[in-house]
Amino acid sequence: MLATLAPELPHGGDWVFEPKLDGIRAMVYAIGGSVKLYSRNHKPLDEAYPELVEALAMVVTGDAVLDGEIVAIDPKRRLSSFALLQQRSQLRDADLVRQTGVAVKIYLFDCLFSDGTDITGRPLIERKNVLRDVVRYGDDIVFTPFRTRGAAAMLRQACARGAEGVVAKRAASAYVSGRSGDWLKIKCVNQQEFVIGGFTPPQGARERLGALLVGYYEGDKLRYAGKVGTGYDRPTLEMLHKRLAPIRRERPPFGPGPLPSGSVTWVAPQLVAEVGFSEWTTLGLLRHPRFLGLREDKAASEVRKEV
Repeated sequence: MLATLAPELPHGGDWVFEPKLDGIRAMVYAIGGSVKLYSRNHKPLDEAYPELVEALAMVVTGDAVLDGEIVAIDPKRRLSSFALLQQRSQLRDADLVRQTGVAVKIYLFDCLFSDGTDITGRPLIERKNVLRDVVRYGDDIVFTPFRTRGAAAMLRQACARGAEGVVAKRAASAYVSGRSGDWLKIKCVNQQEFVIGGFTPPQGARERLGALLVGYYEGDKLRYAGKVGTGYDRPTLEMLHKRLAPIRRERPPFGPGPLPSGSVTWVAPQLVAEVGFSEWTTLGLLRHPRFLGLREDKAASEVRKEV
């Protein structure tokens, strides 16, 4: 179940409000004493987060399917950081994962199945009560805090701290597959996924590439949204070049419309980047975009402009 972007907090009705976390969505299948982790597009995550698999196997009571978010906490800002999580999210070797030194937690916020019973049709607030009972929580396995009032103050505090924002969910809502207006996300900053369609050559001391050319789908056409030239360190540039080199192509993947001039290497629209930006320009391009990381949990064909 996915949240719909909203410009402000909802008014009226019974809602619960959770902190918006900047991580990777994860479904937990704890069945028969073993645990499997999957991303929102059902890619296996067990090898990327072996310590969470081990911890969950010890604390989930009975058979259950749970929904949550894997995060890395920035020790200085004490906030979830997608950029920090990127240092290990691409790895699938336990030894290499440990060498990064990046610790992760999983914040659980929903329960879909418990001890032989599908509870997706029950109200959210009841599912949360089940979720609280079927897991023994600790430092790395966290019950996502929520409140039923004081959402405006919660959002102000989140934005003042530089956090992501707030997620509002109808207390009586069932769990459904896909994006729903019963779950809303209210962001403090502009941030969303974009499809990578090409890159420019490096300049100055930078190596491998200069800027990523990104876009989003309108129908079946990929629309160009701008160049992303900041947010990279040397390991990130190396990783991106390694991922982009095999998918180079002769022609741009973007549909009709203006494209940047100069030297560009075009690539097949397969990789999805998380990008932060200040606003959209009147020409429909990103202002002050910065690269935050690659997303492995969303197909390129699903990327749309969030409005």
